[in-house]
Amino acid sequence: MSDLPAMDVPMMPATLLARRRRWWRVLLSACLGLVIPFGGCSGRTVEVSVRQPIAFPHRTHLEYFTSGRHRQERIKMHLTILDLTEAPPELAQGRCVECHGEALAEKTACAGCHALFQDATLRIRTDVRDCIGCHRGAWNGSRATIPSATVCVSCHGDSTFDTFADAAAEQKLRADLARTEDIPWVQINTVADHVYFSHPAHVRFNKMTCTACHLDVRELVAPPATASVFAMPDCLKCHAESQASTTCLTCHK
Repeated sequence: MSDLPAMDVPMMPATLLARRRRWWRVLLSACLGLVIPFGGCSGRTVEVSVRQPIAFPHRTHLEYFTSGRHRQERIKMHLTILDLTEAPPELAQGRCVECHGEALAEKTACAGCHALFQDATLRIRTDVRDCIGCHRGAWNGSRATIPSATVCVSCHGDSTFDTFADAAAEQKLRADLARTEDIPWVQINTVADHVYFSHPAHVRFNKMTCTACHLDVRELVAPPATASVFAMPDCLKCHAESQASTTCLTCHK
């Protein structure tokens, strides 16, 4: 082999190389267009009936948190503990971490929401704050997340039982709130397993509202009765309208 004359291999012109790469992308997209339909990705959104384990009323909870009652109760609690008659600016303006420190989210079940809302960007996003108060991962995690049972217990407390005249109903609710495992909620929106979806990329950085994809649950007194499985045309349509990337590896694992 060493006796063979050396040969100079000419480099491929940049324009030709770019053209070949472009044709390879077109070919790959065409192949995926043939393969993906058999993987269940090209159909329209599919809805299936679901039944949640607890009849959680979004409207009731949102009215409580947006009416000012929650804020007034928390301020009153602090005034009682600190033996004050007037709320200091840090308390009145919700600047929790100035007194509690950065570890606030680790101390109590509900403090994570207060620590999250120190984010000035989130505070001005009135279009998504109501949802992110409970579904915190939609702002800083890959999954929207659902509050744990400990958050429910810490918020309701013993005052919940004052409204019950039925002793059996009171006993059942006590047992439900005393459970240590999380509530087995049924997911109502999902994508195929081979798709990567980031909530912060859409909600936080692209400034999308939650209801752009999700059902508006603010007027519902019970959980949605259907679950939606999003399909690729739904995502591609939205990406095209917002001029977001439509290349395969943007969303596919």
